[in-house]
Amino acid sequence: MSTAPWRQSRRRSISVLDLPCAERTVGVEAALKLPNVLMLVVEDTCAQIAHEDWQHREPTRWHPQAHRCWRSEGRPLRAKKARLKELAAQCLDAPD
Repeated sequence: MSTAPWRQSRRRSISVLDLPCAERTVGVEAALKLPNVLMLVVEDTCAQIAHEDWQHREPTRWHPQAHRCWRSEGRPLRAKKARLKELAAQCLDAPD
């Protein structure tokens, strides 16, 4: 299975999926054939949607309490992204 670091995936073909949270790319064929890779794609997509939603709800600095609550809401999202990076390393870097 061929994977490339996320930063190097700028020139990707349509047969490659970006996993922004895991900072990787993965081939569509691998995602369809391997259940653990498909799970990684789904988890990464859900985490990315949650992170973008959280970012768009950032309150202004004029409301410090709301901003503190917003930042604390982001902690588990950042932890999820870190776990996805680890999971990607386990799934994609494992010898075939």
